[in-house]
Order: sequence, then structure tokens, then C-alpha cells
Amino acid sequence: MSHSLNIKYVVIILAIFCLTYITGQAFGPTVPQSGKWEAISSSQIVQAKINDQIERVCLPRIKFKDEIDQNYLKKQLKEGIPTQEAIFHLYHDGLGRPQKKGGMYYASDVYLKDMKLTYTGYLQKLGYKFSVGEVPAFEDKEFLRDILYSDHITTAEEKEKEKKKKEKDAEGNDEEKQGKTKAFGMRVTTIFDVLPAGVIPPRIRAQQEEIARRVNSLKNRPYETEIIQIDPLRWATGKMGLIKEDGSIIAANIEGQQHELQIRPPETKNWLTPEMIAELNGQPCEFVIQRYANGLEVLANNRYQLRDIYFSKLKQSWEEWLQKHGLSCPEFKAEPSYASGTIALEVKLVTGKWSGIKAPVLCQIDFEKNNDLVQQSELIRIFPPRPRPKKFAGFARHFNQLFNGKEADVSILVCPDGKPYHELGQKRARRIYFPEQKATLEMLQNQLLTGKIR
Repeated sequence: MSHSLNIKYVVIILAIFCLTYITGQAFGPTVPQSGKWEAISSSQIVQAKINDQIERVCLPRIKFKDEIDQNYLKKQLKEGIPTQEAIFHLYHDGLGRPQKKGGMYYASDVYLKDMKLTYTGYLQKLGYKFSVGEVPAFEDKEFLRDILYSDHITTAEEKEKEKKKKEKDAEGNDEEKQGKTKAFGMRVTTIFDVLPAGVIPPRIRAQQEEIARRVNSLKNRPYETEIIQIDPLRWATGKMGLIKEDGSIIAANIEGQQHELQIRPPETKNWLTPEMIAELNGQPCEFVIQRYANGLEVLANNRYQLRDIYFSKLKQSWEEWLQKHGLSCPEFKAEPSYASGTIALEVKLVTGKWSGIKAPVLCQIDFEKNNDLVQQSELIRIFPPRPRPKKFAGFARHFNQLFNGKEADVSILVCPDGKPYHELGQKRARRIYFPEQKATLEMLQNQLLTGKIR
């Protein structure tokens, strides 16, 4: 009897271990949580609306490589990221439940739906160079303590800067005291009085060298090697098509294109009714596409494999919509080749000639010859102009008249296996830089929109 009980306990313990392990593997370190980006308190804390509750979300530890002005960064973030729907990639407890400690959730990143990029992607877009902490903020005790007390990032450079400022202030106080004693009968000697003519004092020389370094950094920025982190799931805006019993979706509009999609259907037979088909057809939604470990979207039987669908007007996910109709959604079966964590993409530069804007998120670039990254003529995915022009066709025609045939340096995103990264079969550019104009595509589009160029 006792022997059978012992076996039973062992089985239960193994089952719990396996469940915890499998669940953790299936979810990865984070789970996506829909919500709203309300505002940013600092470069570290976001005010968010999650499940109709105002919450604080702690962003990952960010180590900036250069000294930064925290107040200026905060201003950039407040002005640059408006309130919008977002996906918070929250660290969980191993069973898919978001961790909450110290009254805060903790995110590895946040996807901003209107801006179509992540928070860390926006920092890179602003030109900052940094690395992101590998562990959640709540596991970094020193960092968490700083957050709870000050709500901002303190970098090693800042500490050094603060130390130098204190030393300088101390020097100033000493000079001030000495000046008071000399003011009535002595001339104050400065470093310029004792150095030979034309010799620059060390402190001034150091400042000039730092200025030169920063200027060169800005000049070379379009050509620097970058590492872009992307999530295991990709959110793509579109409109729902016609769904079939097997979960396949036809005639769906996804980012302006029509592709066949696949979502996991309920196991109940004859579950789909004409009324349910009609309810979903044409619904604005976000398609959540599963990625492979190399960053590419999972395509099987010529259909993009969906992890989820979020119906924007209905405010329901695929599972929630099925539950509304009394149906259950099967668990997602992750293949070993599927991504379970963030994927690092490289940026490689290819020079070509601008051939024209074809759509708000699409342009054509002509290259001299084929290589491993591009064909002689490529449709490249780009970020849309901000703000969106009211008459896009006229805007595109005018822009192309000004810049067709101009040299363009294209920063192509590349997967870890060395193959070009693409979305819906089209390669993605991190940025496009026009050397003659010394400006990026985004800058030139903005100048045309604001009338600075005609």
C-alpha cells in the first residue's frame, strides 16, 4: 500500500515538474498582454491601462553607451510617444501569469501599435546606443532599488559626471575663497597666463576632442553596425477575411496585401455557422504571426500561421471570441523551430538607386547587381511617413520626381543565419539614407510634408 502511494507521489511531482517546464517553454520568458500606453513617467516607468486598470510597468534595464541628458530623453519620450494601444511583453511566473512585484509589472519591451515599433526600437530610432539587461528588473536588486526610489536610470557615466561636477564645484569654492583675499591687491593668475601662446589647456582640449568624437559619430551613424531585437510574434494590422471550418482564412487584407492565413480551430465538429462567418468578415483586427527562431514568419501550406487574432472593434482575442460562442480554443502547439524568445537581427548596408515610393510602407530600389542580400530590383518595406499625407498618391508622385535616380544607402535587416529578413515576402529596411542630401528617407519625407523642400 505504502509502495503504491510513494509511486503516486512521484508521478504527481513529475507531472507538476513537466507541466511547469513545458508551460515555461511554450510561453518563453514573457507573455504578450494587450493594453494602452497612457504616458511615460520616466525613461524606465510607463503608466499603462491593462484590464481596465491603471498600472505601472517597469521597462528593462537600459545601459546607455554614452552620457545622456535624462531630462532631454524624458522630454523626447513624452513628446514622441502619444497615448496608444500597445502590447506589453510581461515577464510571467512560469505558468503564463504576469509577475507583479512592488506594485509593478515588468516588461522586456512594449510594442506600440500606432507607431509600428517597440519602445527599444524607438530609442534606436532617436539615435541612442545602448544594451538591454538580460534579466528582468525584479531580479536585479540594485537596479530595482534605484527604480523604486528614483524612477530613472542611473548610468555609470552619470555617476562619473556627478562626481566631476562635485569636484569642479569644490574647486570653484576654493578659487572663490582665494579670490576674495586677492581681490584688493593681487591679480588672479589663470592657466592661460602660464601656458605658451597657442597651447590649449588640457580641459578645453578634452572638450574639443569629445565634441569631435560626437560629430564623427553622428556623421557615421547611417553606416554603423546595429543589432535589432525582435519578438517571437509579429503583429500585423489588417481586416479579417472569410474563415473556414479548418481554421484557414482567405481574402484577408493584411498590411495592404491579400494572403491566406491559418488559425487553430475548435475541435468541435460543425462549429462554424454562416452567422459567425458574417460577423468576422471584414472586421478590423491585428493578426499575430508566429516567427521561426531565425526571425522569419512561419509559412506552412502557403498559409501564414497565426498565434492569435485581436479584433479591434469587438475588443476580443480569438479565444475570447470563441468563448462568446460557447467554444473552446485548443492550446497552441509550438514546434521546436519556432521562436520562443527575442531574436537579434543585424543591419547590413547595400547601395542602390531610388526608384520610387510604391505604397506608404513600400518603395522600390534598383541595385547594380544581384548579391546574397538583394536582387537587381527590389520592393523594400519601409516605415510610413509621419504624419500621413492626406493625398498619398500626390505626395508619392512629388517625392519621386525629386529623388528618382538618386543614390540611396539601404540598411537591410539580416537574420541570424545570414539570410535577409522579410515580412510577407518583402525585405525590410531599417533605414534608407541619401548621401547627396545627407538625410534619411524619413527626414526627407518630413521636409516635403512641412514645405521645407518643394
